Amino acid sequence: MTRRGVLRGLVAVGLGLGGLPPGGAAQLLRRYSGRVERVDLDEGLVVVEELAEKGRRRRHEVHVGEDTPIVSANRLRPWEMRGARAYDEVAVSLVDLLTGDFVVVESVEEGGIKSARRITIVESAPRARQ
Repeated sequence: MTRRGVLRGLVAVGLGLGGLPPGGAAQLLRRYSGRVERVDLDEGLVVVEELAEKGRRRRHEVHVGEDTPIVSANRLRPWEMRGARAYDEVAVSLVDLLTGDFVVVESVEEGGIKSARRITIVESAPRARQ
């Protein structure tokens, strides 16, 4: 193996370990989508019902921190698209999340508690032109 190959291997290992949390155990990011069943603003809790494999329903209770990004995403009309961007995202807060909204949640589990890393509200109807 050449010196350059060894250096590339060390850089790859270093980059891989750089993403691990302090305990050395990697957190598995889970992504799921479904309808919001309940939002508890006091507890910072969102309950999402996912339609899982074979038509089974799966409930997810996820805690939302104050710094968790929550965005509302709209598909842009063809004449509004620029480059590869097909969606417009607007930052919102937990207060804007409503029962019945369709969401995509990215979360991690720590100590048996699911914490949201990002929530995207998928808007179904195009917004009115301003």
